[in-house]
Amino acid sequence: MPDDAPRRFEALLEVVARLAGATPTGRIVMAKGARLAGQLAAVTAPLPPATVETILREAWGCDPGEELDSFEPEPVACTPTSQIHRAMLDGAPVAVKVLRPGLATAVRQDLVVLDRLLAPLSAALPRLDGPALLSEARERILDELDLEHEAEQQRRVMRMLRGHPGLTVPPPVTRLASENVLVSAWVDGTPVLELTDPDERDRAAARLVVFVLGGLRAGIVHADADPADILLAPDGRLAILDFGSAYTVEPARADLALAAVEAFAREDGAGLGIALEALGVLPAGHGPAALELAAYTLGELGGGDAARLDAQALGAAGYRLARRREQALELLLAANLPPRDLWPLRAIAQLAGTLARLGATADWRELVAAALRDGWDAAR
Repeated sequence: MPDDAPRRFEALLEVVARLAGATPTGRIVMAKGARLAGQLAAVTAPLPPATVETILREAWGCDPGEELDSFEPEPVACTPTSQIHRAMLDGAPVAVKVLRPGLATAVRQDLVVLDRLLAPLSAALPRLDGPALLSEARERILDELDLEHEAEQQRRVMRMLRGHPGLTVPPPVTRLASENVLVSAWVDGTPVLELTDPDERDRAAARLVVFVLGGLRAGIVHADADPADILLAPDGRLAILDFGSAYTVEPARADLALAAVEAFAREDGAGLGIALEALGVLPAGHGPAALELAAYTLGELGGGDAARLDAQALGAAGYRLARRREQALELLLAANLPPRDLWPLRAIAQLAGTLARLGATADWRELVAAALRDGWDAAR
């Protein structure tokens, strides 16, 4: 490993932190990720009712009352990017999602600063295609701020999961979808973080793994499995509500990822290297080292038996990884991240964070393999 590799990587992290803190939308992400109550409250204050009415009027070209039977001006949920209202449409309850005005413009302006990442990114991780990765990040981020795009993805997944016994997605009202407004059928249920029965939490966590990773076999990735948008419906199914971060992927990637998981389970370093090279992630010769580091870092979480995944377990894995810092950096310097895998990697990271907050217990290795092998059928 080059002597200056740690210094270059630390410089990259410093640049990322500075850029995030220097932009309004970057600070939103930092506040949201760290759950900084004061900062988060500042960017989640409800929009004035008059502003919401204007957004709806501009989206539909008419008075909102001409489309909706009724509309509750007090939002049921507020996030840094949008807020949700309950309404009635054709006698049935619906959720009306409204994007915060000016947000898309602000994000487009902030994304310009990504260009400043190119030099430190290329210096720290020379095998990465920096321009392609940053271009992919821009495109995906802007997709998340287009509620019409979200409606299309939501409808696609809803149709694929129609009749599924374990997973459900509310149908969007596509005729009322626009860049700034999304209307979906209302779903009653219990947010997964409010489940008190450990068995229910375990089942919900298992179905969430199947939904996120099994989606790869269906050709779609959901990169932001936020527990606030995941409910246990009264009929026992897991309901997924938000699809802003969903986009199309190649189903063949699931086969390659499954080969890597199966090689890990067999403790086959050479096989893992072959699978990682086929994914375009790491040269095959690094397979044994990657296997040893992954097994050490994951500990009992990757051991093939039931293990509890919570904040403590995740923290312990992070501590073990830090103890192998030089080995991890050596692999990182040899690694590549294909741009098409940027959002699937984000999906895995978000999924791990949500599972840790649930504190569920499962045989995670077998569950991941089943999801990649059988897709959404693994949750039946």
